[in-house]
Amino acid sequence: MADSDINFDWNEPITCTDKEESVGELFPIDTLERGKYAKFLHDYLVDNSSKNGYVLNLNAQWGAGKTYFINRWMDSIKEKHPVVYVDAWKQDYSDDPMLTVVSSIIKALEVHLPDGNEEVIAIKNKAVRFFKAAAPLLAKGLIKKATGMNVDEIEPKDEDASKGTDLDNLSSEAGAALAKCLVDDHNEKLKTVKYLRDDIKSLIGAIDPKKNLVTPAFIFIDELDRCRPSYAVEMLEVIKHFFELKNIVFVVATDTEQLQHAVKAVYGEGFNAQTYLGRFFRRRYSLPISISRFEFVKNMIGEDYQLNGSWGRYTPAITEGGNLYNLVSIVAGSFNLSLRETEQLADKFLAVLSSATRTMNPYLLLILFALHDRYYSVYESWLAHENDSKHKGFINLEEKIEESKLSHIQVPFNHSNNHLFVAISGGGTFSLGLLEFLDSMNKYCSLMPSEDRESLKRSIRQQVRHDDSEEDNKNKLRIAFLRLDATKEQYIQWVEYAVSFDN
Repeated sequence: MADSDINFDWNEPITCTDKEESVGELFPIDTLERGKYAKFLHDYLVDNSSKNGYVLNLNAQWGAGKTYFINRWMDSIKEKHPVVYVDAWKQDYSDDPMLTVVSSIIKALEVHLPDGNEEVIAIKNKAVRFFKAAAPLLAKGLIKKATGMNVDEIEPKDEDASKGTDLDNLSSEAGAALAKCLVDDHNEKLKTVKYLRDDIKSLIGAIDPKKNLVTPAFIFIDELDRCRPSYAVEMLEVIKHFFELKNIVFVVATDTEQLQHAVKAVYGEGFNAQTYLGRFFRRRYSLPISISRFEFVKNMIGEDYQLNGSWGRYTPAITEGGNLYNLVSIVAGSFNLSLRETEQLADKFLAVLSSATRTMNPYLLLILFALHDRYYSVYESWLAHENDSKHKGFINLEEKIEESKLSHIQVPFNHSNNHLFVAISGGGTFSLGLLEFLDSMNKYCSLMPSEDRESLKRSIRQQVRHDDSEEDNKNKLRIAFLRLDATKEQYIQWVEYAVSFDN
């Protein structure tokens, strides 16, 4: 039965000190109310893991808070259940994910074992023999980093513990031979794994009763989708075929879409990665995305981000953090960018802001970034768009936008009390369609004689009636655009500079 006395109220921040990887890491309050999902999953897994264990895929896109979620979950249950955390990405220097999992289990559980327990010593020594056998596959320094054990200094205390097995009495030559066997002979490796499976079960069964811990043991594997594709696939094989054990729960946190890309990198682009992954997980649980893009951008950039006073001269102006967050989140929402893509968009934008010396239209820059990455043919058409008398460039741009089905994209502005235009979403906004916006900005930021620019301003001013209608505000906005001094060539340079960052 599920535990009713475990507290999943995450309304207070915690500092994680249980894992070497996260010493001193602060996990804030649960503003997204994710604790209720952890309780639901925990109760379900406890009730469904007693026979053959359970392997669950916790799916959420990058930036949705998987690491936060599983760390708070671990903190809630650590006094009730044995818990193990494996950061797969930090340990993919190993050529064998089985070593990663086994060593992580031993390191996490040995603190809960009785002192001087002979069974525990035998288990640990048998595992050490396995690592020593695999030493030719790994630098010994990496083994020590992965396991915390120096294999050359450990002498088994119980020589009978593994007598008759392939792990008994390994010399360096025999260890090298066995290591080769583990790679070349699959059947021999399966035999070795059988001993390790039994040892893991014994290890969990040997936990000190005074600790008041109950099964199932929870093993959380994080960041698998960030690993080398071959390593990620091998880790899945280990979890499914070697460690699907009674009263052991594996929670594998991934961006499953990215993991599918890793599988295809190994087996080919035409491979059915979705069906393949379904073999490894009994169920997949997708963590709801309950954070708005605005909040995501705000948290990513940070409220203490220092604005430059000159950005108040932009149109729309950036006079406070909210303007900055809105600019990025509105464009990201218009192009339906993922959270990872939204972060990349913000990074590129901030990179340009830090060095730009001309006044600009931030919306144009952000939209050009999105077009460059998502709809390059539209971006390319805007580059070639010219203000010629036949208007060929405009027609080509119009066709490309229609082909990409982006004509519905709109750009919100708000005319504030201090006569600045700022980025804002919600009530009191007006919009320009993407085609109209790109065509207008092509005209306003193209090099033209100053007398032509002033003539255009005068023409637009004559249409301003100061009645605060939408069309009146659009005319005021056009005049503001004409005051900007960044040229089309500079926007193109900014895009080319910033997109050179690797995604």
